[in-house]
Amino acid sequence: METVISILEIIGIISFSAAGAMVAIDKETDLFGVVFLSVITCFGGGIMRDILVGGAIGRPVPWVFSGLPDANLYVIIALVTSVIVFLLAAVFKKQYVREERFVLAVNNILDAIGIGVFAAMGTAACIELGAFVAITMGMVSSVFGGLTRDIILRDIPFVLRKYVYAVATIAGSAFYYFTVTVIMPGHEAAEAVAAFGCTLIVFAIRVIATALKLNFPKAIRFSEIKGELESEEEVITK
Repeated sequence: METVISILEIIGIISFSAAGAMVAIDKETDLFGVVFLSVITCFGGGIMRDILVGGAIGRPVPWVFSGLPDANLYVIIALVTSVIVFLLAAVFKKQYVREERFVLAVNNILDAIGIGVFAAMGTAACIELGAFVAITMGMVSSVFGGLTRDIILRDIPFVLRKYVYAVATIAGSAFYYFTVTVIMPGHEAAEAVAAFGCTLIVFAIRVIATALKLNFPKAIRFSEIKGELESEEEVITK
């Protein structure tokens, strides 16, 4: 089962780092910027999780900085993935721009896979701390990297404005926690089932929300209200 989990983690890292690289390319950053922002997207959430609860789960330093073989391997995978995405965009730049809508769709799919896997990883790391902490840290692990990337790029974080983002990771993290602790406690396949289920739930919610353009309500949609006010003022002046 450990092999299955490791394969899922690698898929998540490739997906998340590729999605981060694509966002950085869209903002016209250079090679260093693409690689840096890709790694931030991939591991920023895990770093924040370990800063918040690292002592409680036996991690005096964030896992990504631990020097462990799997940590080093995963960082290398993220670096290589980001460079490959950069080179593909540089070589096929006209096609990349021409197919911008397709690229955005691919980015959304990769991002949905990435946050699903990282929600599972974050919940698994904190599962002994109880439901609230484990589920919260699952969300932090999956969304904080992208949030940090968007702040660096001086953009409103995606998680705060688009398509049921954080709530999807909470749902997936909750599934992971209760599968391992309530539904299948002690079962040797519990972690694998929970990880796949978490990833699938997050992915499904994100893809459906994106396809149907589902968002949580906002207090004021300023562009729409301003348009209505301008129309009213034009009618009054006439």
